[in-house]
Amino acid sequence: MTEQHNEMAPAQSRSEQAIRTIVQEHQALWRILDLLDQLLSDMNVNEQRPDERLLDRIFDYIQHFSQRVHSTPTDIELYKRLGEKSPETVPLLEKLARGYVIGHEKLLELRSLLAFCMENWPQGREEFSHALARFTEALRKHIRKEEGVVIPRARKLLSAEDWEQIVEARDVENDPLFGERVREEFRELRHQIISYTPERLGGLGLKHEERVSAPHARQEMLAIKGLATSYGQIEVLHDIDVHINSGEIVSLVGANGAGKSTLLMSISGLQPMERGSMVFEGKDLGKVSADQRVAQGIVQVPEGRQVFKDLSVQDNLLLGAYTRGRSPEVMDDLERMYTKFPILRQKRHNLAGELSGGQQQMLAMGRALMARPRLLLLDEPSMGLAPLIIEEIFDIIKELKEEGITIFLVEQNASQALALADRGYVLETGQVVIEGTGRELLSNEKVREAYLGM
Repeated sequence: MTEQHNEMAPAQSRSEQAIRTIVQEHQALWRILDLLDQLLSDMNVNEQRPDERLLDRIFDYIQHFSQRVHSTPTDIELYKRLGEKSPETVPLLEKLARGYVIGHEKLLELRSLLAFCMENWPQGREEFSHALARFTEALRKHIRKEEGVVIPRARKLLSAEDWEQIVEARDVENDPLFGERVREEFRELRHQIISYTPERLGGLGLKHEERVSAPHARQEMLAIKGLATSYGQIEVLHDIDVHINSGEIVSLVGANGAGKSTLLMSISGLQPMERGSMVFEGKDLGKVSADQRVAQGIVQVPEGRQVFKDLSVQDNLLLGAYTRGRSPEVMDDLERMYTKFPILRQKRHNLAGELSGGQQQMLAMGRALMARPRLLLLDEPSMGLAPLIIEEIFDIIKELKEEGITIFLVEQNASQALALADRGYVLETGQVVIEGTGRELLSNEKVREAYLGM
């Protein structure tokens, strides 16, 4: 009996080791959900304005949990083996996976509702509060199903060899649940939450600045007045006046040769100004170099992608963060790019020159996002791409706006660009000739005739 017990002990310890890891992460997530309940009470009962930075950190944690732990059942060795041993469990595993996909969409909605609530407080409080309460309850039900069904079945059906392979799978890329690096990512995110949580709710209550890039569209981010620039003796931009507010998508449309790319290069510092002024977040950019502008949050995705074709996809992405060094935060952002652009994860060891045009555009956008832009300059992102890829690129641009990134979009596809835009400008031969909201420009007869083919 003793000998039999000793033989079973390793399997017992392996299974319990794996289950303990899952339960510990669930417990951490449960405590965060309890914190959300307390913050909801503060907002509704005490009429206390929510802490946007703290809530965003909590949403980051839940989103990270969803993306890294539960992308699909086959990504996790435990779920894969349980599905093979218990086919009747597969529909539940797939349902749980779909729940995290839906949860990701709901998180984007919550971020948008929070931004509206912060800008219009107390308007929007009730809608945000109800959406957040529904979300936390759904997540609790999800955890209960995992702990009430998945774990007991795994404990009952999986063999000693299964548990050995599950635990040995730690730190491999296709099974993030047990990887120490992934658990370290969670610990760092929890630390940020604890730092921002008020002491009365069990946190450290450290003071923190308001989000610099909070999407308050009435706050001016970039103001350009009287801008002129030349190529040699030829002036190509003539007294341009443009302004971009924080949180907006502003589109710039015009024919080839109108000066659209030149304006973007002037903003990013690659094309010198002849005269005029350019102020970004209250700072004069007149003597600020291009690399310093990147460090301040102005980042351009150039026309034609311009990826480094002889470097790997991953090296291209890391070059986007060259002003930030190689900190743990940079590696977190690299993982976020792989989550946002799954094809880049698959191709991360390929040379960038081996990618298709659409894949190179995603790489160029991911490289820019690695710099953590506050103002993202997009130059003809749909150029030369197939219609389905163009649709995907514009969906990504919508997501970036929802994440709070301000976007200045130069695009020949005027109908899509203006449909997406809060405001827009029409550039002809180096001059702004029309400006207005995206809807106004779409209905403008001159714009419809010249750029929409109507």
